[in-house]
Amino acid sequence: MPNFPNSILVTGASGAQGSAIVSACRAAGPTVRVLLRKGSPDPFGDGVNIVRGDLADPGRLALACLGVDAVALTLPVGASPEEILRYGRNIAEAAQQGGVKLLVFNTSGHVSGHSGTAVMDAKAELIDYIKTFGPPSIVLKPTLAMSNIAAPWSAPAIMHQGVLAYPLPTNFQTSWISWQDMAAYVVEALRHPELAGASFDIGGPQALTGPEMAVILSGIVGREVSYYPVPLADFAAALETMLGKDAAEQTAASYAWIHSQKQTVLAVDLGQTTRLLPVKPTSFADWARALDWAALAGDAKAA
Repeated sequence: MPNFPNSILVTGASGAQGSAIVSACRAAGPTVRVLLRKGSPDPFGDGVNIVRGDLADPGRLALACLGVDAVALTLPVGASPEEILRYGRNIAEAAQQGGVKLLVFNTSGHVSGHSGTAVMDAKAELIDYIKTFGPPSIVLKPTLAMSNIAAPWSAPAIMHQGVLAYPLPTNFQTSWISWQDMAAYVVEALRHPELAGASFDIGGPQALTGPEMAVILSGIVGREVSYYPVPLADFAAALETMLGKDAAEQTAASYAWIHSQKQTVLAVDLGQTTRLLPVKPTSFADWARALDWAALAGDAKAA
C-alpha cells in the first residue's frame, strides 16, 4: 500500500494488546520500533528496534519518535486517570514535535464523553487533546476482549463448574473482539492516513448475550455451560485482590456505567467501519474453537 508508513513506533508492546499490534505491524512489512521499560526483557528479538524508556519520560519519548512515520498508542492496563492524561499528552507532544505523520490510539475499551467515570472521562479528554495538539490521529475504541473469557479467573470455572461468569447483565449484547482483530484494525488505520480525525468503535462480527456465549462454549468444551452475571460488588472485590483498591474501583465504576446504559451499548455496527477499515473480524465461536480449554483451566491431563 503506498500510504502505509515505513516505520512505526508501538507503545505498550510487552502487553497482550501491544504485542499483538507488534506482530501485525511486522507482518505488514514496515520497520517496527517499540518502547520498553529499562531492565524489562526483550520478547521480540531480531527485527524490532528497541528504545528503552516509558511514557512518563518525555526525553525518551522524543528519542523513540525520532524518524518514525507513525505511532500506534496503547496505554498501560490499569493506568490511573492522571496517568492516562500525562502519558497520552507526553506521547502526543513527542510525536508532534518529531514530525510523526499519523497516530493511531487504541483506547483499550469503550469510551463515552461525560460518562462520570474517571477512566473513560480521562480517555475522552485525552482524545480531544491529541486532536488539538498532537499529529493527525485515528481513534479505535474496542469493546471487550474475548481473552477475558479465557483468563485464569474465567477458564477454570467454565471447564470445572460449567459456569461462564462475567459482570454484565444477562440481556446485554456485546460484540466481543480478539486482540488479533484489534491489531488488524490498527494496521488498517495505519494504511489510511486520509481518515485522520475519525473515531471508530470496533468489535467482533456478532453481538452476543452471556447466555448465547454459554451455548456456544457448551458445544466446544464438551460440557453444558450456563451464564452467571457477576454482581458488581463481587466483581470489585475480586479485582481488588488483583489490581489494588484504586484500579479496582475505577474498573468497577466503568462497568457500573455500562450497566446503566442500553443493553446494546457494546453492540457495534461494523457496516461503515468495514467499508473504511476492511477487517474481517473473528467470530466468538471460531476464536473459542482455536483454544486448548483444558490447558487454560490448568487440567493436569493437558500438561
